[in-house]
Amino acid sequence: MLLLVGAYTIDMNEDAPGKARGISAYDFSGSTGQLVFRGYVPTTNPSYLWVDDARSMVYAVRECPDEAGPAVVAYHVARRTDGSVAFTPAGESLLHGDHPCHLVGIDETLVVSSYTSGTVDVFAKAADGTPGELLQHIQLQPAGTNEQPHAHCAAYDERRQRVYICDLGGDRLRVFRRREDGRLEALPKLGIDFSHGAGPRHIALHPGGDFAVVVCELQGISVLIDLRPDRPRVLHQTRYLPERVVDQASGAAVRMDASGKHVYVSDRKFSVVTALRLDVHAASLTARDTYPSGGERPRDISLSPDGQWLLTGNLKNHTIGVFRRGAGGALQLHHVVRKVPSPTCLKWMNI
Repeated sequence: MLLLVGAYTIDMNEDAPGKARGISAYDFSGSTGQLVFRGYVPTTNPSYLWVDDARSMVYAVRECPDEAGPAVVAYHVARRTDGSVAFTPAGESLLHGDHPCHLVGIDETLVVSSYTSGTVDVFAKAADGTPGELLQHIQLQPAGTNEQPHAHCAAYDERRQRVYICDLGGDRLRVFRRREDGRLEALPKLGIDFSHGAGPRHIALHPGGDFAVVVCELQGISVLIDLRPDRPRVLHQTRYLPERVVDQASGAAVRMDASGKHVYVSDRKFSVVTALRLDVHAASLTARDTYPSGGERPRDISLSPDGQWLLTGNLKNHTIGVFRRGAGGALQLHHVVRKVPSPTCLKWMNI
């Protein structure tokens, strides 16, 4: 299994150093949990990645302000005969937004969320998979509050042909219908409003397709959402941190395993990962255990394709924590990989 690591190459703030050179590649052993460096490609602030295995292509955002040329960039990824990994530039598409921080591939389009500007861009892929025409530029509008919208994450609900956008600034999960041409149509009456200052940041869809979990960055909560009704609704919410410290929360990523029973949330302030139990039949989400992340300020977490491991990308001290998963979704720190500069995104690729 190949692990691709997105990273900061520019210092963003004192807790988000930019020491990387670009996107890096590591071989991961599913039997030992070891990571072996295989190569990198220089590029600016590739803070979030998306992988197209069929084309052996990785896409990355170039997270920077509008005047510095934010974009989606693409690379072909291939093995050399000596086992190292080569990246070949495959094009880029500029976008008009400040600090793109997330992208997702949906069929032959790419959907990019830009945090500071509160915008969403939809790009077509060319026939060879490279980023192509800008199909749509969406400026999120305030929804019942005076807060500036901040688009932070998008997820695709294929069953309902919907795209959900986490608007961290507007405290809202926005719902869009995806049209046949790939463009998005806003469905404002279907959105979910969170409590003021919650900061919905990331969303994970249940493998069964009918539920989702949203992590709220600023209030230390995870929210279970039922996608089955015409209008999505909140079923349950729970704290992933102790009540005494939730006002200091800095939630980051949320992931769900293939069984749909185990959810993991990272928090940067306390450098921990919390394991939660999800029971869709009882409509409950319960925090089970909290574990040190193996480093400082875990930005991303990722489950290995075989489900046996969980990895944390610890941004501030440049490490990846490798955890073995046990019974009931429990985590045990196996080892820490050091000198992985400023990791912000962990993605798997089959080559």
